[in-house]
Amino acid sequence: MRILHLSFLFSIVYLLPLSLPAQDSGPWAMTHFNSDNGLPQNSIMFAEVDKDGFLWLATQAGLVRYDGQRFRVFDNYNSALVSNRYTTLGKGSDGNIYCMDDLYRASFHSHEKGFSEPKRIDGLITTTVGTLIDFNELDMGELIPGTSEVVAKSLMEPLHFAFHPVGEGKGFIAWKYKIGYVSNKKVQWAQIQDFPRPKGLTVGVVGNKLCHVLRNGEVALIDSNGVETRQKVPVSFPAEKSLVNLNSVAFFKQEHQTLLNLDGAIYEVSLVGGKLKCHHLITIKNVSYITCMRYYPEQGLLIVGANTQGLFVFRKQNMRSFGKDAAFGDAFYALAPYGDDQVFSPIGELPGSPVALAGYEGFDRHAVLRDRNRHYWYANGLTLYETDEKLRALRDIPLQEVLTGINEDENGTIWLNQGLTYFGRLKDGKFVRYALKGVTGKNIQSFIPLGNQTFWLVGRGLCMWIDVKHGKQRIYHEFDNIELRTVYRDKKGNLWLGSYGQGYFLFHNGRFTKMPEDPAHHLRMVHGFLEDQRGFIWMSTNNGLFQCALNDLYDYASGKSKQVYHHYYGKETGLKTTEFNGGCSPSALRMASGRFAFPSMNGVVVFHPDSIKTVLPTSKIFIEQVMLDGAPAGRQALLQIAPSFKRLELTVSSPYFGNPNNLNIQYNVEGLDDRWYPLPENNRIVLNTLQYGSYKLRLRKEGGFGTGNYIMAGLPLVVMPFFYQTWLFYLLIVAFVIAAIVVFIKMRYRYLLRQRNRLETEVKDRTRELAYQSKLMEKLTVSIAHDLKSPLYFLSKVTGHLRDNVQRDNFDGIERTSSEIKNTADQLYQFAEEFNLWASSFTQGFSVNKTSFPLGDLLEELRLFFQEMLDANDNRLTFPAHGQYTLHTDRALLKVILRNIIDNANKHSRGCDISISASGQADEYVTLTIADTGNGMSEPVLKRIHDRIAQASTAAGIERNSRLGYQMIIDFANRLDANLNVQSERGAGTSVTLRLQGSVNGPELSQNLAEQVVGAR
Repeated sequence: MRILHLSFLFSIVYLLPLSLPAQDSGPWAMTHFNSDNGLPQNSIMFAEVDKDGFLWLATQAGLVRYDGQRFRVFDNYNSALVSNRYTTLGKGSDGNIYCMDDLYRASFHSHEKGFSEPKRIDGLITTTVGTLIDFNELDMGELIPGTSEVVAKSLMEPLHFAFHPVGEGKGFIAWKYKIGYVSNKKVQWAQIQDFPRPKGLTVGVVGNKLCHVLRNGEVALIDSNGVETRQKVPVSFPAEKSLVNLNSVAFFKQEHQTLLNLDGAIYEVSLVGGKLKCHHLITIKNVSYITCMRYYPEQGLLIVGANTQGLFVFRKQNMRSFGKDAAFGDAFYALAPYGDDQVFSPIGELPGSPVALAGYEGFDRHAVLRDRNRHYWYANGLTLYETDEKLRALRDIPLQEVLTGINEDENGTIWLNQGLTYFGRLKDGKFVRYALKGVTGKNIQSFIPLGNQTFWLVGRGLCMWIDVKHGKQRIYHEFDNIELRTVYRDKKGNLWLGSYGQGYFLFHNGRFTKMPEDPAHHLRMVHGFLEDQRGFIWMSTNNGLFQCALNDLYDYASGKSKQVYHHYYGKETGLKTTEFNGGCSPSALRMASGRFAFPSMNGVVVFHPDSIKTVLPTSKIFIEQVMLDGAPAGRQALLQIAPSFKRLELTVSSPYFGNPNNLNIQYNVEGLDDRWYPLPENNRIVLNTLQYGSYKLRLRKEGGFGTGNYIMAGLPLVVMPFFYQTWLFYLLIVAFVIAAIVVFIKMRYRYLLRQRNRLETEVKDRTRELAYQSKLMEKLTVSIAHDLKSPLYFLSKVTGHLRDNVQRDNFDGIERTSSEIKNTADQLYQFAEEFNLWASSFTQGFSVNKTSFPLGDLLEELRLFFQEMLDANDNRLTFPAHGQYTLHTDRALLKVILRNIIDNANKHSRGCDISISASGQADEYVTLTIADTGNGMSEPVLKRIHDRIAQASTAAGIERNSRLGYQMIIDFANRLDANLNVQSERGAGTSVTLRLQGSVNGPELSQNLAEQVVGAR
């Protein structure tokens, strides 16, 4: 909805220049609104206040709601309304507003749902007070045949029909110059002469009679039986004006009173003893056409709508400011009563009281006293004057310093203070000083006597109690740094202290309590106190006048409550200024009539506290216009706010037509923190990015006097969680953790199981390896002993031959024997070296070192190695020329293999041929074949070799007395991943083939090896 924000100070507020008798009306403050300062359009057709206290206005640019501070417009743009022109505005039986547009479509409003969709309801008639009746429910009597016509015409021609209610189910019907009285849904008709159009404003209900103001100044009163009586209007009647302006005479009926406008003179009319009585309220000038009027006397509020001039809001003023003082700009200070109902001041002029001592000028303004003899005491410079009631001088008393305070005790003794702390009494026309202790550097600004011997003195840095009879005194040092301006004693004997900038204090139950301030902190400077007859205390400040309930303040001082309602009065009550004066004695005055007087910077403010209509902020608090991320949101949407929202904006309203200082709304977000914050001036609350959870927006305001008198409102808010903040997510996390733990346990179990199996395998392998090595060592010992037995036996024999040859000096024998010994030693050395290499192959650190090398070079080394050994056994070694080859294997191991194969063939044969041939294959393998033509192997021996080849990775193949050479050949071939095959036939020789990785490089072997024969010289 559109809202037009209006500051209360911005409103055009001024006092109407009315010259009305005080007993009739008194002054009013007026606020004028038009399209320049809040209204969408200047034609106010109807005005009504709903059950919640909002003022509704029907204009030609939509409906307008006014809460006393701001306007809000409802039209066909921002609501369900379809028209912006309205002929009727009223209040239904539920207290809510309804309206009818220019096509007689009715729409009903509620704060929860807004306006309903406008629709035409046949038979629904609006009464002159804005209520509704169903025309179809009435028994029209003689007009029954024309009922439908009446209904139709009443809708199409509204000026032909009117219903004036006078009570529940009762009222007058005016139709086509006929009058009907309705009771129990039946109509009794009567013919009335000179009766105007039914909805003419000159017709209204006064009491229980229909009243019609005639142009001749008479009033026609019609009762329920149709009996007409006439009488003169009891006040001045604008006869000539009524002929020109039909609206210059008009009735405005409300639920409990009827107002009459006579050319701007507004009266509240009633019937007393059958006579029309008019009580004048106000005279409104320069408003040409008044269309509607509402009066609420309990609030002192008058609402006036005009056809072209907008809205006028009048507030009754019950306070007045009097007095002139050219010397001080109409500022007044110390006051004293004059007579029973007037005010005297030693400066300036006040109505009803004389001027102080004619012929004298420059009287001090800060102290004045009227004693029990009605004599007046005030000073001029260093002279104190005593005058009689007519202000005739009786005597003058010299002073040492300027008079700053004066009072009288219960015995009639005059006590006064001069300068800062020159305190004492008058005795026989002379000042007698009373010595005060501990007041150096302080000053006395106010004092009051308690009886005739004790006093309270306050001032700058001073709060002192003294007993002049017994010479006792007490200084309250908590006020050493506070400037106190006034001290006041209430009816219960409690003391009230007002300060200049540090608030006000109460001495209650033997201790001082700093009292709470108003939200705007105007009560930081309190000038004066006065207690009325209704249990309230009034306080004047530098910014307005305050009223508080004494019991509320006592409860606060006793710790029974933490809240006090301070009611503020400003210019709307009749003050010329809100700045009151203090620092004088006295700073507030109660007169014998009960009226109060407070000095101000612009006159003396005078009022009777019993006549003040305290307009309390008792209406409800409403939360409306909720915007969630810029879009309107209903209450249901606020229970499911998305967690990613950025801005939640709510507008708050609470109708109040008093001073805005009394409407103090606070808000708190329950669930966020416990602090209460003042509602911003634009009445909007903005919340940003709340964490997920349930909250409650709470609003409160002080509804008036009384402890804990709060009016509350609340709105639940629920911010939905992100998925990761939901219970489902937490359950999923728990399930995931459990699953992860289970998976971890399973994986750990499997890992441990694999580790156990691996460990078991390693243990088995190691055990098998140890068993193999143990068995191997056992068999190796036997094999080594077997293989070394023959060479050692040979060495023994050869050594014997060598000895014999030496003895015989057979040098040829010695040379041959020595050569045999050398060959045998070389063989033993070669065996030891090969055996060492073979034994190391069984250790864990042994690794095969595969390289690429030419086969020819390896064969050349073997040729040179076996040349002599072959000659010794008359054997021959040949190398067929089949090409040049490169092998890819461990050269040292292959050399051992070949050497052992050749050595076995050489050792077990005589006069045989041994050949080494090579052939290349397409799959990058080379096959070496070592064949001999010796004796060959027996089948058992060959079988053991084949078994050993099949069980090359175990120790099972090694047997006692087996050939150790073949043990090495088989083990090393297994290490080289070479394919080993042994074939032998007894008497035909043996053939051993090795299939190794390699490649063919050329068609022939080297020249040194080609078809070369080694041995058998």
